Amino acid sequence: MVEKWEIKTDNEAIVYSIARLYVLLNQYLTDVYSKFGLNPAKFNLLMLIKHKGGEKGIPQIELGNQLYVSAANITKLIDYLEKKKWVMRMNARGDRRVKLIKITLRGSKLLDKVWVKHMEALGNLLGEFSARDKVALKLYLEKFLSEIETKTTLHL
Repeated sequence: MVEKWEIKTDNEAIVYSIARLYVLLNQYLTDVYSKFGLNPAKFNLLMLIKHKGGEKGIPQIELGNQLYVSAANITKLIDYLEKKKWVMRMNARGDRRVKLIKITLRGSKLLDKVWVKHMEALGNLLGEFSARDKVALKLYLEKFLSEIETKTTLHL
């Protein structure tokens, strides 16, 4: 007979709660972004292209490195964004092998609309927290992230 799994330690409870939080937050934001034809990955990619790429664009390989996404997955995501005319691919000057990705005016306008809903969603999620609770939570999460980063090779 298989024994029923239950959380027995604070360490288990903390890590399990963070994992559940990630899943729920991802679903919540998916619901917000889906009205615009986006999901969290596509939203994050557009934000990175707009704000890190700026007027010059950003190398496609750098996008994958920044988002920890495989080359095949980043290509698929960019293909979708390009099909929607939210981004464009360009050859880098002097090296046609390097593809620069740049946000279009249409993509930038979309992000402006999504950003309003994104900020409303965050307000709805955290609206019940006091300013003191938000600061404390932020500090605890930063401490936890820092601790994990010292124990892994993946640094976000």
